Amino acid sequence: MASTDPNAPEEIVSFAKKQRKKARSGGDQSDLNINSMMDMITILLVFLLVTLTSDPLNIKQDDFLLLAKSTVDYNPQDSVPITLTKNKILVDAKAVVKVDCSVGGQVCQREDYTREDVLPFYSVDKSFKEDGDEKSFMIEPLHKALEQIVKQQKEEAKELGREYKPVATIICDSSIPFRLIAETVYTSGMAGLSELNFAIIKTGSRAGLDTD
Repeated sequence: MASTDPNAPEEIVSFAKKQRKKARSGGDQSDLNINSMMDMITILLVFLLVTLTSDPLNIKQDDFLLLAKSTVDYNPQDSVPITLTKNKILVDAKAVVKVDCSVGGQVCQREDYTREDVLPFYSVDKSFKEDGDEKSFMIEPLHKALEQIVKQQKEEAKELGREYKPVATIICDSSIPFRLIAETVYTSGMAGLSELNFAIIKTGSRAGLDTD
């Protein structure tokens, strides 16, 4: 080991100083590498959390959301979840527009959502439609929310160097009328989501096959 004695020759002292400086320099470089690695791991964790939060199968059924049943196989994939319940439409678990419920022209009461002797009608008020037109298929708050997500996903795909897939999964209560479903499908397409799936509950298989 090089001596640092004050009485040591000047060449030895100079060499010892250079060695200490080199060691310190190497330690700083190591710290920088560790910090960069931690940043990378943090970014990956955040991305994974976002992906898990957007899982279309993370569905909680209740009085306002009961999925349709089918024997068709449903293969979930990474997509934008659009949920149609009896009282609201959600995008990625965030409510974006209210769904109105009426029975015989009257606003639904809480018990009307679960009664079997009445058939409520569900719709989005014309004030949320394009130009306030009741006949329009464009639901503006839904369109705005989907456009933002599509833009964000395109930017993320570009940064990660992967192909962007314009896929959405519609999670729909079984009593939602065709008209509201059609409006949701149309609005999704206009926002740039060209591939749509519908989430269902798989029940028994067709006749002649074993049930699940």
